Amino acid sequence: MQLFSYHVIDAPVHRVALRLLSSAALRRVPGLLHSECMLRMQMGQSVLGPGRYRWRSLVFIALWASEPHLDAFLAAPPYPVFGRDGYHLRMRAYRRWGSHGGLDHAELAGAAPEGPVVGLTLARLRLSETLRFAHWGKPVEAQVRDHPGLVHGAVAYRPFNTFSTFSVWRDEAAMLDMVRGRTLTDGEDHRRAMVERARRPFHHEFTTLRLIPLAEHGRWPDTPLLPPGSPS
Repeated sequence: MQLFSYHVIDAPVHRVALRLLSSAALRRVPGLLHSECMLRMQMGQSVLGPGRYRWRSLVFIALWASEPHLDAFLAAPPYPVFGRDGYHLRMRAYRRWGSHGGLDHAELAGAAPEGPVVGLTLARLRLSETLRFAHWGKPVEAQVRDHPGLVHGAVAYRPFNTFSTFSVWRDEAAMLDMVRGRTLTDGEDHRRAMVERARRPFHHEFTTLRLIPLAEHGRWPDTPLLPPGSPS
């Protein structure tokens, strides 16, 4: 069964840059159906602020044909940077909206879990829409970051037009509260941004997935994503 993984790897700046610009060896990894390497960013910070960009932090998003393929990759990575100690979360997708050439073939399995859920987006921005996207996107990031139902969230970027968001929620109800703005704790920024996107798309490609977290390896600098007693 197919599996998604989300990795955060700390590495020297020159190695992060190399991985962002070159993925030839990754295309030869057995069982790797699609992957994205990006620079991690601080959610909700100004796009021009010095605290926005994590120059020593690489995000690696991957879709695998099976879990043994992921295990084999981690045991003998094609680049040393992927063999460093780091964090990754294993997930299976159960909902998908939109379209992205690399992920349209991803298998969907299962129903919404009772516990934590993960939201993952991947987008190719129209460069002509960059300023407009930043205007509407920053308030949404802040809304997600400050929502009481969020366990952890991150955004990532690869020059010049690839973006991703990653958010882990206490449960699906908390995620939907943020998306739909149904309670007093929720703002309207997300709903307004979605209306604006429907009026005139920001992206060439855009897909959103909801995923079931399966196992967490390593530790994010903040809080573990899965509650005590979850499989690992």
